[in-house]
Amino acid sequence: MGFDVSWHPISQKEMFLWYFDRLEEVRAGDRSKLTALAQEHQLGKAEGNEAFCIARYQEIMDTAAQVGPGESFDKTHSFILAAVQGLFRTYYYTRGGLYSDLASQRPEMAAYTTSFRKILGERLRNPLQDRIFENYCGGVYIGEDQVPQLLADYESGRAKEALESCFGSTLPVFLKALGHAKAEGLGLLEATDLVVPNPFQLQNTSCSTYLMNCDFDGIALYAATAKAQMEEAIRAQGEDPATAQVTWEMHQSDLPPEQAQQSAPPKRPKKKGMFGRLFGGKE
Repeated sequence: MGFDVSWHPISQKEMFLWYFDRLEEVRAGDRSKLTALAQEHQLGKAEGNEAFCIARYQEIMDTAAQVGPGESFDKTHSFILAAVQGLFRTYYYTRGGLYSDLASQRPEMAAYTTSFRKILGERLRNPLQDRIFENYCGGVYIGEDQVPQLLADYESGRAKEALESCFGSTLPVFLKALGHAKAEGLGLLEATDLVVPNPFQLQNTSCSTYLMNCDFDGIALYAATAKAQMEEAIRAQGEDPATAQVTWEMHQSDLPPEQAQQSAPPKRPKKKGMFGRLFGGKE
């Protein structure tokens, strides 16, 4: 079923306000505006996780400040930017459905995206592919003006077949993300592996931004699809799924119950490379 993809509604102005401008300040040792932004937007306050989100924002930006000019922009700044967005507002999950692949295969679909070369200009100092090419990576950005055009072209039929071929059963979640972005005048940033659900034990879902801001529809769809596929495999072996020794963990709620009861999201597993540096692992 492919990558664990997330979709992050964010404007180009917010990219600079929340990330790129703050990055220069953090590199200079100044975190005052970063903390003020977190407090102004009341990150995590509704769930009692304000202190966690402020600390997380600082941790993420401290790691971003260590990125060197020779490192992949997609694997560092684009990916980290998506993690920052997840602290501020709702984002969306789809299992599979890489717009990056769609854009590389169909030039007409690439026309709905905006390159970070255009967004950053001379401030871009890292190698850039503008697409997801492996795990823990940022992807395409569908700009503020391109979001409503893509939605309109889907509704008219012009882009319908392309989006259906890319997203399949997850298309309603992607359209929901586009609708959110359009309603608030935002663009949509693609990333992968910021949210990694365990479809059979959703309480073990791992998240490297702020899970309580993740719209649950895509995770629930993934779990239901995995359950159906497992039942089909059991039937193919001549067994009855109702009596097979399988335990299903499916919770239709904003968050899996064990995480919803915690004052802050659980610790993440250690990872290697930039992901490890960003989210607590060791090289």
